[in-house]
Amino acid sequence: MLRRARYPLRPSKYSNHVYSDHQHLIMLVMRQHFHTPYRDFCDLMAVCTVLQEELELEKVPHFTTLQKFSARTNTRRLELLLLTFLDETRLRVLHLGVDSTGYGCSSASQYYIRTLEVRKNGPGPPKRGRLVRRYLKQTLAVETRKQLIAAVKFRMGPANDSPDFIPVLKKAGRARQDIRLVTGDKGYDAERNHEYVHEVIGGRSVIPVRRGDDPDVRIRGRYRKRQRKHFDSRAYRQRVKVETVNSVQKRTMGSHVSSRKTGQRHRELVFRALAYNAKRMETLFHLLFEGFYKA
Repeated sequence: MLRRARYPLRPSKYSNHVYSDHQHLIMLVMRQHFHTPYRDFCDLMAVCTVLQEELELEKVPHFTTLQKFSARTNTRRLELLLLTFLDETRLRVLHLGVDSTGYGCSSASQYYIRTLEVRKNGPGPPKRGRLVRRYLKQTLAVETRKQLIAAVKFRMGPANDSPDFIPVLKKAGRARQDIRLVTGDKGYDAERNHEYVHEVIGGRSVIPVRRGDDPDVRIRGRYRKRQRKHFDSRAYRQRVKVETVNSVQKRTMGSHVSSRKTGQRHRELVFRALAYNAKRMETLFHLLFEGFYKA
């Protein structure tokens, strides 16, 4: 798949030929799948001779080698790899669902965080400090029929969901398939979002209108008025599959990121999305062969 996506084998012709970028990338995706630190993953690779043979490794790399490769990898090129999974499904059009979720930026326990809320400043009784709840916000565009991640968008939260709608669709628009349907919850209810889907992409948007059930509220915008009168509830039910993807990612690979720098956090979540897509493709192939043998 990396060869079909034309991912470079090495960054430069002058680089050493000990490890290739394909080997580094696969190991970083596997590290997210096993949900282990760099040191523990390299120790695991040292005893798994089968994985070494599959990756054609002469020796297991040092954990700092993987860290340095992750730091210098182009995030945009990694995001393009997500679209190659859609090519394997042989879909002609895409039905996307957009939703966001949050990841903790610290692995500290919730008890420890709550304890820090009470701080003692100088003499006297302890005073309650202000706890800043910052987290990394991830917006996903998911193909709802196959439950594959098509595009990701990151920024720090808490923040409004609507500004991330158009950027994540622009990333998904680089796919070879046409986007026919886009669904989202009320957080993405804005006229500019509907206009982008209908007039730029050429698809159809299904987003419920905020306070649309209240007859006294005046709804502005042509597409928002159309959503209020002719809302496709059957197509909107497919949006919940995005929640399933978020749940699977957090249950299998954790709900926090271990990196400290913002760029590294973004790459870590992209590797996590690649690991999810690889596991999902394996499940789809198993379902295909199971149905073939039953037939």
